[in-house]
Amino acid sequence: MITREECGVNVRERLRLLKAAGAARAAAERAASPAAPASQANSGDPTRAPAGAPSALQPASLCPGLEGHLVATEAGPAFRLERRYPLDFRRGPLPLGWPLQLPATVWPLVGRVPPAFDPRRAAFVDTETTGLAGGTGTYAFLVGVGFYQGDEFVVRQYFLRDFPEEEAMLAAIAADLAPCTCLVSFNGKSFDWPLLETRFRLARRRPPLGGLPHLDLLHPARRLWSARLDGCTLQDLERAILGVVRTGDVPGSRIPALYFDYLRSGDASALVQVVEHNRLDILSLASLAGWMGQMAADPLGPTPDGELLCGDDLYHLGRLFEARGQLAEALTCYEAARQRGIAAVSETALLRRLSFAYKRARAHPQAVAIWEQMIASGGLTLFPYIELAKYHEHVTRRYDLAESLTVRALEVVDRRRSLGGAGAQREYQEVQHRLRRLRRKRTGHSS
Repeated sequence: MITREECGVNVRERLRLLKAAGAARAAAERAASPAAPASQANSGDPTRAPAGAPSALQPASLCPGLEGHLVATEAGPAFRLERRYPLDFRRGPLPLGWPLQLPATVWPLVGRVPPAFDPRRAAFVDTETTGLAGGTGTYAFLVGVGFYQGDEFVVRQYFLRDFPEEEAMLAAIAADLAPCTCLVSFNGKSFDWPLLETRFRLARRRPPLGGLPHLDLLHPARRLWSARLDGCTLQDLERAILGVVRTGDVPGSRIPALYFDYLRSGDASALVQVVEHNRLDILSLASLAGWMGQMAADPLGPTPDGELLCGDDLYHLGRLFEARGQLAEALTCYEAARQRGIAAVSETALLRRLSFAYKRARAHPQAVAIWEQMIASGGLTLFPYIELAKYHEHVTRRYDLAESLTVRALEVVDRRRSLGGAGAQREYQEVQHRLRRLRRKRTGHSS
C-alpha cells in the first residue's frame, strides 16, 4: 500500500497542490484556446459539451511526448492520447490482427468465456493506479483501452490530470466501452476491473460492461507456463513467449510515486515512460491473446515463431483442455508431450494424467497399457498398482488379479515407508484396508 509518507504529501497539502495545479492548467488552456463567443462567455467551460452531445476534440499537451486531445463530455474535458496500428503490426511473432483470424471455438478453451466471445468487439484494458491495494482510496490515473476498428488496432489512453477530472475521464471511458461486448485483461478480474467499477460507483455512474464476458489472460498463462518460467508477469511472458524485451521501461512499483511527483510539480516529463509502459501492455494483451488462441486452435502445428510446442507446453495445454471438458484434445496433447519429451514435468506426472484421461474416456486398453508399463519399470510409484487393481476388480472381475496387485502395492508402500516417504504410513493403512476388503469380497464370491 502507498502510505501518506511514501507519497511525500499529506491530504491537506495535496488538496492545495491540486487546486494550484488546476488553476494554472485552466489558465494555460484559456491562453492557448481561441476566445469564446459572447454566447459562451457565461455558460461555463467552453470545452464542456451538453449531455448527449457528440464529443469534441481540442488539441492539448502535458509535455513533449504526451501530446493528445481534450475530449468534451457532459462532466467536463478528459485528456486522451491515441495511437493507431495497422493489423499487420507485430509485437512478437504475430500481427495484432491475429485474434481476428482464429475460430470462435478457441476462446472458451483459452479462458472461461462463452462461445459468443468476439475479439472484434473486445476492449483490451489496462490501468496504472495510485497504489496496489485497491479500495476506495486508490485511483486509476491512466486507463488504456485497446480495440479493433476497421483495419486498425486503436489504443486510447485516458490520463487523470488531477483528481477533480475523474468523472469526465470515466464518462469518456464509458463512451469508448459502450460498443464493446467483452473484456480482455491481465489480472483484470482481480485488480483493474474491480477498481474501475469502484471508481464508477463512487462517481455515481453505472459501471460499463457489467456482467459481460471477461477473458483474463493471467489465469491461462499460469496454467500454461508457470511450471517452466521463473515468473508469470506480463513482462515475463513478453520475454519468454513473445520474444520481446522492453528497453528503458519503468518498473511498475515506481509508477504511483511518479504520478504523485507530477501532482506536486506539474512536470509530466517523467510520465512519458509510464504512458509508454501502459501502451505496450495493451499491445502485448492483443499479441498474447493471439498466441494462446493459436495454441488452442492447432496444438500440434508450428507455433507463431515457427517452432513446435515443447512437451512441457503440450502437457499444460492438455491440462487446460481437460479442465475445459475437452477430453479428446487433452489426450492428443498428452500423447504429443510423451513423444516430444518433457523437462519441467516429471514423466510420472505425465503418465498419471494421461492414464486417468484414458480412464475417463473409457479407453481402458490404453490406460491399462500405461499402468502395466509403469509397474514393469520397477519404481516406487503406488498409483499404477491401485488403478490396475481397480480395473480388474470392477471391469474384468478378476478378483485374484486385483488381490495380487494390491499385495504388490502393499510391498511398494512398505519399501517407501522404510525410506521415510511422506505419507507412507497413511498409504500403508489405506492399502491394507483395500486388501482386507478385496479378500472378503473374493471369499464371498467363491462361497
